[in-house]
Amino acid sequence: MTDPLPLIDSLRYREVMGHYPTGVTVVTGIADDGEPVGMVIGTFTAVSLDPPLVAFLPTRASRTFARLRTARSFCINVLAHDQVELCRTMSSPVPAKFRGVEWSASPAGAPAIAGAVAHVHCAPRQAIEAGDHFIQVCDVESMEVRRQVTPLLFFQGGYGGFSPHGMTAGGDADLISGIRLADLARPQIEVLARDLACEAAVLVAVNEFELTTAATAHGGSAVMRELLGERLPMKPPLGEAYVAWASDEAVARWLAMVGKDPDRLAAHRQRLAAIRARGYAAWQIASSGSGDQADVAAMMVEYAAGDLTPARERALLARMAESMPSVDTADFADEREYDIGGLMAPVLGEDGNVVLLLRLAQLPTPASGERIKRWASDLRAAAAQVEASLPAATALLQV
Repeated sequence: MTDPLPLIDSLRYREVMGHYPTGVTVVTGIADDGEPVGMVIGTFTAVSLDPPLVAFLPTRASRTFARLRTARSFCINVLAHDQVELCRTMSSPVPAKFRGVEWSASPAGAPAIAGAVAHVHCAPRQAIEAGDHFIQVCDVESMEVRRQVTPLLFFQGGYGGFSPHGMTAGGDADLISGIRLADLARPQIEVLARDLACEAAVLVAVNEFELTTAATAHGGSAVMRELLGERLPMKPPLGEAYVAWASDEAVARWLAMVGKDPDRLAAHRQRLAAIRARGYAAWQIASSGSGDQADVAAMMVEYAAGDLTPARERALLARMAESMPSVDTADFADEREYDIGGLMAPVLGEDGNVVLLLRLAQLPTPASGERIKRWASDLRAAAAQVEASLPAATALLQV
């Protein structure tokens, strides 16, 4: 005969379960008195695909649910990461709390809250008693995603968001050091921008997936197109110009995102090797259409805003990869003319890994291959000057 298991203390139960984050929803309906009613629910779950069923678990003692269950239909509002205040409003016991909430009636009449990530429109099927809670099972009648942003999460008594960038190369200290080192290249990019009548910039890595513009200079008719601090994606096939000089470990992690297709992996490895052998990266303008440029700009703005869902980020990166010109690994013929989009060259540390990236854009086009090679030579010379000043600057940062 085995000994009986010890009783679970309520505090212990909450402590352990508090280590599991939950999404945050607001379940809404129109009560039998004709007034809108809603309650914040963290225990919302999918139940069945065939037939489509969902469920949420209100407490049996909830007076709000006593009113909500009189509704003929529900709307499950999946809250976004930026709706914390709305969540607090909906969880408060104050009367008429819908007065300050923007909503519209769902097809079945339940309040669909504006700004939510998704709406699940359903009808109550069965309320099952389960301890001190009900399991309210609902038939899904329709559903839609409203905003492609990350959801609101509840964890250990606090609200927060989800970051799809879970694997970062460094912390804030690394980024701050990189931005401070970028100041070393400011004299060089100012000269390049003036002499070549273009935009010159210094890029630093935010993490393994993103770069940011740390310094810019402009000459001729060039204008600022990327704001300082704006995030630039560096996921395959984007980011080759930086990854070509990254550490072996970083290259391996970048290639891991390409997939397992051996032909694609081999092609990416060859491209990275070609860029590294040339000593600089170059790309041509794929299209001069203003519509294409506007689309790319809009996608960059959406990406830089952050807080995208992983699915939306993947879709956006795929569209950006199709729309943005890829790095050209072929040699430039001296007499031929090219619509050059830009040039990049690395500033390497003493360990041989990339520290900064210098970029030229908005170069006068078309330009002969011979002229492009001179620009590349000037860019590499500027990078070498910055490299020569790195040891002393790094020593100062470590003091």
